[in-house]
Amino acid sequence: MLSPAILESNIYNFMALFHFLVFSLCIACCKVDARSKVQLKEQNHFTTSDNTMRQVDNEFKCVDIYKQPALQHPLLKNHKIQLHPTFAKNVVQSRPSYDRECPTGKVPIYKRIKRHQIVTNSSLKLPVVDLRHYAQSTKEFHTVTLDSTQNQIFYGAFAKISAYNLSLNPYQYSTSSVIVESGPPSELNSIHAGLGVRPDIYGDSQLRLTTLWTAFGSGNPGCSDNKCAGFVQVTQDKLYFIGSVQYPTTPIGASEKYHLEFKIQRDKSTGNWWLIVNNPEVQVGYWPRDIFTHLSTGASKVRFGGETFAAPNTVSPPMGSGRLPQDGFQYSALMGVLQHIDTNYNQIDLYPAYMKVYNDAKKECYDLMFKENLTFLYRRAILYGGPGGHCNL
Repeated sequence: MLSPAILESNIYNFMALFHFLVFSLCIACCKVDARSKVQLKEQNHFTTSDNTMRQVDNEFKCVDIYKQPALQHPLLKNHKIQLHPTFAKNVVQSRPSYDRECPTGKVPIYKRIKRHQIVTNSSLKLPVVDLRHYAQSTKEFHTVTLDSTQNQIFYGAFAKISAYNLSLNPYQYSTSSVIVESGPPSELNSIHAGLGVRPDIYGDSQLRLTTLWTAFGSGNPGCSDNKCAGFVQVTQDKLYFIGSVQYPTTPIGASEKYHLEFKIQRDKSTGNWWLIVNNPEVQVGYWPRDIFTHLSTGASKVRFGGETFAAPNTVSPPMGSGRLPQDGFQYSALMGVLQHIDTNYNQIDLYPAYMKVYNDAKKECYDLMFKENLTFLYRRAILYGGPGGHCNL
């Protein structure tokens, strides 16, 4: 039997060895974690918003999928809802999460869309709901985009859009979108999807998942978000639905950018145009082919960039991050991995020779710079946006 002195000595030695091993393990873990963070900064400036814990936006209600506003469209009275695109791979039906998803058979619909607020200044008095319609007939509507020029049919487009906070007035809006179009100007069909600030719809300056579609020509204001029937929502996800608040956002000057991935893709079997966001993918919903004429068979153009509006006798709002692309990567808004989707569902990086910049504003207000190879991860990208101001040419 060991003496008390020897036993005490053995216990002391064991405890010393144990603490040494724990201390060594902590040092190793810290080194690995630090190295991982350095590698992340060196290799990947893009981070998705799901990397940060998010709270669910409660300004919505879970609506029966067959009673959603979209089905009030006169062309969709007998529409059969498509729950998943036929091009989707490995669709897994997850069990609904009370915190993250609506119950089975229901979809989140934003419930506080503003419809009757009046904007007034020295020369303007009109319902805010009419801003986009009013914008089409004024010079206060500005677009800065990178547009395709090749003669071919597209089945969609993809981009990663950086997320920034902007502070806007009720008579302004600013959006950043992936766009597909088809048809002559008088009959233009278009779909826009991306991130935007829309005080005219939601009454605040929060960054949201926003959309727009039109089927009646470039002079028609079209339909923004769920303000009119048309977009059929199928996701139960409370974080990614039309009008949902998107955060975190990117601080000005940050070397890493929060972003959201956006894909608009036509389903070859049904002709419906699907909106898919994030990675892993969330199939938000689709625009039925029945509401379009020219887009029913494909798109003739894809576009990437921003749009703004301001009421007359006011200044145009900021676009993107509010900084010009000449300020560089850390300050300017970014759309990366710009791709078009061909009729075989291949996602193809843009061809520089078949793209051109469209800008109807003064360059000190908004500008756009195309980067053929920004980095290995971003590949073909644009830096775009600006502070706004008095922007009419």
